[in-house]
This record gives sequence, C-alpha cells and structure tokens, in this order.
Amino acid sequence: MVLPMSEFASFLTATKRCVTQCKAMLEFEQEKRQALLTDDLTRLENMIQAQQAAIMKLESLEKQRLEAQEKAGYHRLNADEILALLENGSDKDELASQVGQLRKTLEEIRYHNAKAMEIARANLQIVNTITTGKEQQAKQGPYRPKQAGMANWQSAPTFEKKI
Repeated sequence: MVLPMSEFASFLTATKRCVTQCKAMLEFEQEKRQALLTDDLTRLENMIQAQQAAIMKLESLEKQRLEAQEKAGYHRLNADEILALLENGSDKDELASQVGQLRKTLEEIRYHNAKAMEIARANLQIVNTITTGKEQQAKQGPYRPKQAGMANWQSAPTFEKKI
C-alpha cells in the first residue's frame, strides 16, 4: 500500500514522539525505583508527580498518533497489521524500528514498575510490622507477664480468699 508521503510521514512522526515519551517515562520509572531503594520520600514524591505529568502528555501524543494513523488510512489496525501492508523499504523499516523500540521500552517500564511495587510492598510490610509491634507494646504496658518472673514476683495472687 502506497500513501502520499506527508500522511505517512505525519504518522511516523507521531509514532516517534510516542516512543520518545515512553523512553522518558522509563527514566522516571527507574528513578522512582531508586527513590524507593534509598527511602528518599521527597525524591519519590517528585517522581510520582513527574510520572503523572508524563502519562498525561503520552495520552495527548497517543491521541495525535491515532489521528495521524487514521489519516494515513490505517484506521483500527495494530502495528503488525500496518507493517504487513507496507511495501519493503525505508518507511517500513522506520516504522518497524519504532515499533520495536516502543515494545522494548514498554517491557522495561513494566519490569521496573513491578520491581518498584515489590520494594514498596516490602517497605510497607516493614512499616506495618514496626507499627504493630509498637501498638502491642503500648497495649501491654510496662509490666508484662514475662517480667513478673524476672523480678522474683509470685505468680500466684497476693491476696487469698478466706472463708
């Protein structure tokens, strides 16, 4: 399938912008993971805010890409279907390269996100364990049953009932 150059070029440009944005998002994901590993909450908060902005930008770029894809005549086709329609040549090679980069970048984002989630869950579990331990201590008070034997206290009642 041969299209006018400008329509396909616009589609390639829009796709390339999405790839570039995803690569930026990968950097944010890596930075977020490092922030979790170092317990740098300020850095983590900054990365989460940056990721939210990056996601909004990607949504806008994806909308533009889909519009360019439709104008290029590839309405509702996935990347593999578009590549199958293209004749061998530089356009097909360029799109195949972009699709490959996009898939690789998305896979890396998924990997780093999964690792970040593991770290976050582990950190949360540690915090919960510490918090639960402190709550238990507060409930038991300063005199616990274990301490009675250590102070040579009798474990039997001090006062007995007399009939």
